[in-house]
Amino acid sequence: MTGIAAHEIGIVDYPGAQVACILGLTDLFGAASTIALDQRRSGQSPLRVTHWKPIHCGAAKLSCVYDSAPRGSPKPRTLIIPPTMVNLPDPDVPAGVVSWVRNRHAAGTTLVSLCSGAFILAETGLVDGLSVATHQICAEALAKRFPQIVVETSRRIIDHGDIITAGGFLSWIDLGLFLVDRIFGPTMWAETARFVLSGPAAGEARYFTGFAPPQTHGDRAVLKAQEWVHMRDGRGVSLAAMATAAGLERRTLLRRFASATGMSPIEYCRAVRIARARELLEGGDTSQKQIAQSLGYKDVASFARVFRKAVGSAPGAYRKRFGRNGISPADFAAKDGSRQKKRIFEAGLQTG
Repeated sequence: MTGIAAHEIGIVDYPGAQVACILGLTDLFGAASTIALDQRRSGQSPLRVTHWKPIHCGAAKLSCVYDSAPRGSPKPRTLIIPPTMVNLPDPDVPAGVVSWVRNRHAAGTTLVSLCSGAFILAETGLVDGLSVATHQICAEALAKRFPQIVVETSRRIIDHGDIITAGGFLSWIDLGLFLVDRIFGPTMWAETARFVLSGPAAGEARYFTGFAPPQTHGDRAVLKAQEWVHMRDGRGVSLAAMATAAGLERRTLLRRFASATGMSPIEYCRAVRIARARELLEGGDTSQKQIAQSLGYKDVASFARVFRKAVGSAPGAYRKRFGRNGISPADFAAKDGSRQKKRIFEAGLQTG
């Protein structure tokens, strides 16, 4: 290892923040840091993870309550605002949290929000006029409270450089791996993804409803191509672009991709798009026209035809059977025994 300082990632532990997300990200970054240390790559150093919490209501400054590698004064270069567990963030979250986040950004820190964490980010005023990714379940409330921002539910991660927002199922895993890629590069991303997703239940890991992308095959180039496809929800993807993302020749990618995933690149992209469509139909009120456009279909009829062939049901009928039918965020989370709540909590997903 070189003497370059570790990249510090801070996580804001504000009132109501989802503990599972905070601890999950801490473990994910810890795994990446361990892999970096073991590989002893030139110019790379492990990640330092810190947790920041207001010690008392109205505190103008947050205190570091956890430090994975204590040495010197912690100063996060990237700051993550996690989602809430059930309810949306309280509008009366201590003003000190918002001002502290804003001051960190002014000092050069990159800000990142996950799902309902976008409410805290929006309170800073730093995303006025920008597109913000969030989960479908809180999109309406976010748009209503902050009409000056553009709320997106069809994009999993939106990167504005110094501000990043993420939403969708398993978004904290997506976001964690995205940051590992950004800080360490694609090779470290592939190794961390394989470590994080290759446990006994790896075959059940789902990026999207009804689709378990093969992640344990060990082909790093193919993993990179898969992630590239996932980040685009399978839309606007060409074989040449996938090959470039994987760092392979097109014929080599075709052979290795089929061997690793059991699907051709075209079949894989189609599966990703259909699974994303199912997620949108289940989780919100996005129109079929908007879904078709966001996923690259030329019109609703084309989308409906492909969807019916893949799923065995028309999009409208599918939404009627599996959608949440306009249930409010609070009722959605509180309704004991509901299919949606069961799926979310079993998968460790954030509902905010």
